Amino acid sequence: MALNKSQTSLGVKVIIIVLIVAFVASFIPLLGGAFSGGETQNQQASALDAIDQQFAPSVQGLTSLLQSEPESYTVLVNLGNTYFDWAAQLQQASQSGTATAGVDQPMWVAAKDAYRRAIAVKDGDPPVVVDYAITLFYTGETGAAIEAAQRIAEANPKFAPAFFNLGIFHKALAQNAEAVAAFEEYLKLDPEGKQGNPEFAKSEVETLKGAAGTPATAVPATGTTAP
Repeated sequence: MALNKSQTSLGVKVIIIVLIVAFVASFIPLLGGAFSGGETQNQQASALDAIDQQFAPSVQGLTSLLQSEPESYTVLVNLGNTYFDWAAQLQQASQSGTATAGVDQPMWVAAKDAYRRAIAVKDGDPPVVVDYAITLFYTGETGAAIEAAQRIAEANPKFAPAFFNLGIFHKALAQNAEAVAAFEEYLKLDPEGKQGNPEFAKSEVETLKGAAGTPATAVPATGTTAP
C-alpha cells in the first residue's frame, strides 16, 4: 500500500489490517493460491522476502537521514509510515501459516517507536497520533491505544478515524458500551465512508448491542487480531 499521509485515511488503514480475514484481502499476488507441504513454506518464505525487499531500502534511506536530522518530524513520520505498511503486509502474508505467525511484530514495534519519537517532537497531529494508537493496539497496548485515540477525539471531535479506531480498541477489551458509542459517533461523522467503513461499523454496533448483558471475553490486541 503506497502511503501518502495527506491522502490516506487512517480508518482505511485499520480496516485493511483488521478485516484481512473477513475479506481475504491480498497485498501480494504470490499469496493468491492454496499451498501444500514444503511448497507452501517455500512460497510463503518467498512472499515474505519480497515484502522485506519492498520496504527495507526505504527504511535504510530514512534511517540514514535521521543520522543527520535525528529530530526531523517529517523523517520520523515517514519512517513510522513505512514500518506501518511493512507490518501490515507481513501480517497479511503470515495469515496462511502458523510457522510465520508474529513476523509482523518487530515492524509494529519499530513503527510505534518512530511515531513516539515524532510525537515527542510535535504532538497533536491527528493522523500521526491515531497511527501511533494503531501500533500500540497491534503490540498489545490496547489501554494506551485508547488513551491516545481518545485524546485526539476530544481535541478533534470531527476526525472520524479516531472514533472508528476507538470502536475497535474498546471492543478488543470487551468494553461494549464504549465501543458502540465510538462507532455510532463515527457513523455520524462519516456516513459515506470517506474515512472508514460505515457498513463494518453498523455491523459491529448491531452485534455489540445484541450482546448487551452477555459477558464477553477480552481479545488480546495482537498482530493477528481480526473481527
